[in-house]
Amino acid sequence: MRNNTILVRPDNFTYSIVLPCCDHLGLVYQVHCEMIKLCSVSDTCLWTNLMQMYASFGVFEDAKKVFDEMPVRDLVARNALLSRISKCGLSDDCFNLYKQLFEEGDFGDEYTYSIVLNALASQSQVVEAMQVHSNVIKLGFCSDEYICNSLLELYSKHSLVDSAMALLEELPHKDAFSWTTIVTGLSQSGNMDDAIFLFHKMQSSGVEPNSFTFGGLLSACAATNLLQRGKQLHGLAVKHGFEDNLVVGAAISDMYFKCGEMDHALMMFKIMPEKDIVAWNGMICGYAQNGEARKALNVYDEMMLLSSSSASEISPNDVTFTGVLSACCHSGLVKEGCEYFSQMIHKHRIKPKIEHYNCMVDMLGRAGLLEEAEALMLQMPYKPDDVMWSTLLGACKMHRNLTMAMNISQNLHINGPWSSSNYVLLAISYANVGEWSETQEVREMMNLRGLNKSSGCSWIEIGGYLYPFLAGDDKSHSQIEREHHHALKSMCIHMHGIYEENNVLNFDANDD
Repeated sequence: MRNNTILVRPDNFTYSIVLPCCDHLGLVYQVHCEMIKLCSVSDTCLWTNLMQMYASFGVFEDAKKVFDEMPVRDLVARNALLSRISKCGLSDDCFNLYKQLFEEGDFGDEYTYSIVLNALASQSQVVEAMQVHSNVIKLGFCSDEYICNSLLELYSKHSLVDSAMALLEELPHKDAFSWTTIVTGLSQSGNMDDAIFLFHKMQSSGVEPNSFTFGGLLSACAATNLLQRGKQLHGLAVKHGFEDNLVVGAAISDMYFKCGEMDHALMMFKIMPEKDIVAWNGMICGYAQNGEARKALNVYDEMMLLSSSSASEISPNDVTFTGVLSACCHSGLVKEGCEYFSQMIHKHRIKPKIEHYNCMVDMLGRAGLLEEAEALMLQMPYKPDDVMWSTLLGACKMHRNLTMAMNISQNLHINGPWSSSNYVLLAISYANVGEWSETQEVREMMNLRGLNKSSGCSWIEIGGYLYPFLAGDDKSHSQIEREHHHALKSMCIHMHGIYEENNVLNFDANDD
């Protein structure tokens, strides 16, 4: 340190200031070495800061070593380490450290359990969360609302309705946040009937729904195309005075887009008193998902014009360009897509994510620019994942480029085990050029490895309820009542014009 050269001995306070200023790991190691020589090990706060610095750089082994060597490991130090690990998405490490401390007799406090349960909830680790829940009960932390809400979210999202309901009943104070957590969790897991039942029970209990309650339910309706339920919730949102709320308005607009009701979505957008980037992105992505590329791009242009001609601080973000590039991809607007991709990087200074590269590879592949798509994949700062290779493999099948398809198959083999869809794409590529022996060989390889093409699952909404059925599964069809059969038959008659090309290899669902 510079002050050593003028014979001023740094103390613990000096290092508490220096540590947060370390902008790379090498400096942290250097400061650590000096702390060992000059600082008292009894200063728990200082060593906790050092531990957090190691954790912030992802060096958890060194962070844990500092923690283990601390003579006094207080609650602050332990929770700080758990929190850092949790924020990095390392739920297994977080749980293992918690378990180790618990076995050593360090049971923690309410904040400890809130951290651990949030980490497990983020990675959907239900079994581990149940183990932690049992310790919560033993230690008498059941009344802590943060712990209970973490458990409510986890149980409801995994359709553990009984566990979620039992926990809700035990809560001494059931506020809107607790009710919204379980209602939203159940709706997102597909349990719309239970979610709607609890939504009404929430109101009958005297707890008024908030914007997030409606937002969660409407998002679930959007994901499952429950238009009638969505319209009912729209009416209730208006009744409760949320028609001008940005969160609810964006959710209603998104629901109408996902259900194909673009006019209603546009109407909702127009009546919003204020429009943030989320609302604009919803319009761009909504039109893109419905194949209305020009309308999506027009909305983007309108947003940019408004931003440049007024005091509006709306600027496009990564989600904006995901929608824009998706619109160009599915409409064959290759030139426009390349221009927007360039604007994103050079004009708006937005670093492309792998999702943007996926859109570009898909767009180039659909247009038959297979070599350009592969070149972009190999030049990007990310390692191509299986999704991207599979996208390019699908483009090879479409444009009958067997040579590139075989090269891609080798890349997929190197990167890891194949999915059944990749085998199907390769088999169709062989079949399209008349290589029937290779087609059969791929089919036999699938059977040898126990891979089956996943059956297509569809559903039909009648009277506000969803009825799922599988392709080639007569048993599931027979369980649908007569009027549902009639509705399906009417749809089939309406779709009679759709046909399969003779040169497409057909993998029967009955073979699964």
